[in-house]
Amino acid sequence: MARKRLNPKDIDSLLNQYRGERRRLNFQLDAVRAAIADLKKLLGDRTAENDGASPVVKRGPGRPPGSRNKMAGPRSASKPVRRKKRTIKGGGYRLSNWDLMVVDTVKRADRMLPKVEILKAAVAWAKKNEPRTKADDVELKITRVLQKLSGKRGQLGTYRSGLRRGYHYGIKPWFFASTGKLRKQYLDKLVLSEK
Repeated sequence: MARKRLNPKDIDSLLNQYRGERRRLNFQLDAVRAAIADLKKLLGDRTAENDGASPVVKRGPGRPPGSRNKMAGPRSASKPVRRKKRTIKGGGYRLSNWDLMVVDTVKRADRMLPKVEILKAAVAWAKKNEPRTKADDVELKITRVLQKLSGKRGQLGTYRSGLRRGYHYGIKPWFFASTGKLRKQYLDKLVLSEK
């Protein structure tokens, strides 16, 4: 790529532009230096007024000193300690009655169940154990329980067959822990036909 040659007139105009910019910056620099000198002079006057004491410093925004609760005790120099997470004895999470019902339903069926079948069992269970719960509330509750148990709680595994909407849910030992895929020896637990 060839460089463009500049005319002497263009060079003169660029040099004049840069010189003007330099004059403006020098003027601003002189103004800043004068302001700093004035501030130092003011600070020197205040020091003389305090009879040799340290200069008066205005506090910035924030909590004034001594406003902390006196009963809290002295401040420690170490970093704040993060509270430990509450753990339940026996390891694992405390499951609700709904959680236990869903896990028991899958275990009793001894096969992978879609949400529709779990919902049928949940409606029957709710009639006995929680009769005030409406059918819509049962469905909402089961949706949340399935998301929780197949997600962060890790009690259920999911398998998408592709032949029907949604997942089939099975107990966690039927799935690989690392990938979450269904183990081949448990493929017979997957029944796709309606009963």
